[in-house]
Amino acid sequence: MKKLVVTGPNTADFITTEIPSINTNQILVKTICTAISTGTEIRVYKGISIDADNKFMFPNMHWSYPVENGYSTVGEIVEIGKDVLGYEIGQRVFTSETHKQYSACNPQDVFKIPSGIPSEYAAMLNILQVGHIALRSANPTFGENLVIAGLGVIGLSVLAYCKTFGFNAIGIETISKRQLIAESMGVLSVLNPDDSNLQKIVEQKFNGNPPDFAIEAASNWNAIEMCQGLVKEDGKIVVVSRHTAAPKYNPVGHPYFGKRQSIISSYGFSENNTRWNRLNCMNLTIQLLENKRLDISALITDKIQWDELPSMYAKLSNNPETTVGVIVNWN
Repeated sequence: MKKLVVTGPNTADFITTEIPSINTNQILVKTICTAISTGTEIRVYKGISIDADNKFMFPNMHWSYPVENGYSTVGEIVEIGKDVLGYEIGQRVFTSETHKQYSACNPQDVFKIPSGIPSEYAAMLNILQVGHIALRSANPTFGENLVIAGLGVIGLSVLAYCKTFGFNAIGIETISKRQLIAESMGVLSVLNPDDSNLQKIVEQKFNGNPPDFAIEAASNWNAIEMCQGLVKEDGKIVVVSRHTAAPKYNPVGHPYFGKRQSIISSYGFSENNTRWNRLNCMNLTIQLLENKRLDISALITDKIQWDELPSMYAKLSNNPETTVGVIVNWN
């Protein structure tokens, strides 16, 4: 079978390996499609560490090549261990596996995909959860207003949940294609961060009120500073993008210190939150997709074949502006 690996900075290729064997408690999944996480995967592809000492690829994971990449796979079950119950041959499932043709999976780590959900939508499940968690991290109440700084795949995922849950969102973005996608998804307004009257315009859009909170999905400290300026006193700024550089301003200096704002990092699922843990958030998203209450059709801008993955990585590394969500077909 074919498997994608990153062999060094800005270098990705396929290797050929044996189809994995399963034990009696596993299932074998043949990949239908995968989705590219255009932030995390390209950071790994480019060899950018999460720490200043360039030691860690992920928390508790040192750099080591070659490394598999990706975490969003939809496939069909082609083999079932004799001790596994509740699954059928041909059934579609989602799993957090890397880009490869076959995966040996533990049943507790996969999610069954209802027949009404297209495989390409299901492949976005993990990516969607990044936006889902970010929105929940702000703990918003009914009717609150927010700005979303950065309308890449994560920012637009936040917008999709905002439309479902009824929150008023203004997007802030410089790239015209992403602006158009947000408008097609029903954003209240899309503004340019360089507008000298940005604060005034935002408050006018919110009937004279500053935003209650912001989601920063631009991976840029300028965006965090902008959000601190826009958001109300005692408001919240949720940082969903990983920042590998230090800020060039003082986030607790003047004029921000007196606003008593909370800056909240959003990464993964909290072990202390048993209500909205990964299982419940994923199941809710599957239910919303099945009932057509969560519209993510506009997020998918590119569809490629599996052998185009290395060239798509290179494109996303050098010229990502026109691409948001990427689906990789393995059939």
